[in-house]
Amino acid sequence: MPDAEEILVLGHRGLLGQALVAACGGRCQIIEGGREVFDLARQPLASAPAGGLAVGQAQAQASLGCLRARLPVMGQEASQAHSRLDVLRLALKQGRPRLVFNCLGYTDVDRAEREPQVAEAVNGRGAQAVARACAEAGAHLVHLSTDFVFDGQEKRPYREDDPPAPLSAYGHGKLLGERLVAAELPGALIARSAWLFGPGRASFVDKVIAQGRTGRPFPVVSDQVGSPTYTADLARALLDLGGRWVGGVLHVVNQGQASRHELAQKALELAGLDPGLARPAHTDLAGGGARRPAYSVLDAGRAARVLGAPLPEWPEALARYIAGRQEEGA
Repeated sequence: MPDAEEILVLGHRGLLGQALVAACGGRCQIIEGGREVFDLARQPLASAPAGGLAVGQAQAQASLGCLRARLPVMGQEASQAHSRLDVLRLALKQGRPRLVFNCLGYTDVDRAEREPQVAEAVNGRGAQAVARACAEAGAHLVHLSTDFVFDGQEKRPYREDDPPAPLSAYGHGKLLGERLVAAELPGALIARSAWLFGPGRASFVDKVIAQGRTGRPFPVVSDQVGSPTYTADLARALLDLGGRWVGGVLHVVNQGQASRHELAQKALELAGLDPGLARPAHTDLAGGGARRPAYSVLDAGRAARVLGAPLPEWPEALARYIAGRQEEGA
């Protein structure tokens, strides 16, 4: 892994972004870019603030959006930046990171059905803009994608070379992003993952535990099967892969598979709650939500060969996460 001061994390406030920052260690410098700054596909900034980008110390808050940075961006240059892409280019120019993680994205799967153009712009053209800036700067890019690029019709775990066929606007936007990134920067790593849980934001697992604490039964779909993945394990794997400049498409998930219902029951059990509170249910799209793949398990064998070992089994990873929650009183 390169030194942390050589790493740029875009989307540091999300589940995975927080895990990446934590995996690098607080003792090292990190350049953190928030979505408010690097939401590249939306309307451009009229200009940067008159004072330019603030020069940060340990956790300094810059004056532009929520960019927190330890990089000497000069005010005059920043004041001439006319778009979010310009800001990213300045960050790459001044910080000179060797490795960039793009964890940004439009992730509200159901809302994307109501505003598909926005989802496509952020997940597609925004990803392209990041790849273009990395290509110009000579930085290696790790771009995060999803199991939702598949339609769920396979009866075996999806491999990297299986043809994608997304069912939702979110999936279409993410697939567009993959293709645009590969075209702009052929050496980039496109890492598909799925069903993330971890500290920092309320994931499916956290919501299940919160619901279980009410003591009331609640429905959980049993007809969606995927690859539950712990962000701490994923972050360590991505730092290893990125640090070696691995490129192409890789599936990076914890071992094993589960339905949403099975995952919920295991989470309740590990949290000391009644697994029976999670009642099996079928997916209901009557409310107009996005279609989800019924089976989107990812085959991570290729990544395991590159890494030298697979990620841990998801139940073991889940046990570590929930034990950590309990130690912190969550």
